[in-house]
Amino acid sequence: MTWLTKIVPDLRYRQTRADFRTAGNLHRKLIRLSSDLGEERIANPRQQSGLLFRIEETRNELYLLVQSHSPLRVDRLGPGYHGVQMRNLDPFLARLDKGSRVRYRIVASPTKRLGRSENNTQRLGLKEPPKKPREYTWALRGAAAEEWWHSRAAANGLELLSTYAQTLDDVRDPGTADRSRKIRHPAVRFDGEAVISDVDAVRHAVLNGIGRGKSYGCGLLSLALIEEGEHG
Repeated sequence: MTWLTKIVPDLRYRQTRADFRTAGNLHRKLIRLSSDLGEERIANPRQQSGLLFRIEETRNELYLLVQSHSPLRVDRLGPGYHGVQMRNLDPFLARLDKGSRVRYRIVASPTKRLGRSENNTQRLGLKEPPKKPREYTWALRGAAAEEWWHSRAAANGLELLSTYAQTLDDVRDPGTADRSRKIRHPAVRFDGEAVISDVDAVRHAVLNGIGRGKSYGCGLLSLALIEEGEHG
């Protein structure tokens, strides 16, 4: 089963503000809510729990959308959270069909893999290529980010009818005392309408997310069916 949970934070609480300070803090907070994980550390806790999340901010409120394989242990949230709403996504996913028209939203991390070359070294601002061969990850912006989304959407069963892109602040994780590696992903929110061209691919994308940065608030694909006669 797949569950979607809406959680409203109360930023008057110091711990809640700390949770929202970085994407890494939120990831660690949400992993602790997973009922699929035991107390022992495992290699891929996000994948095992199916955890994907996104911060949503409207004129009136800030909230979290969290997707997971099992209902979250919301009793572990603490006093700085309220307004929890949870629903099973399976009936909605079963309604999707080839040709269905949908509204979509995703905060994605558009990137491109670059090989080791003098050109790429200059592009990344390095003085010289590293001695050991390696690949680089290049953040895509503007038109290049939109091209990336059009390509990814098509590969995941969506024929885009419209796209609105908004560049967001990079998502970050400065690391913890026992993990000093710093993480940073570009983030772009894409909204629009699409037609489902491959329903199995779309369901897989919803369940597994799209692109990089899935542990840090990127990759969660949200869909809403557009009923016949309804206009965007």
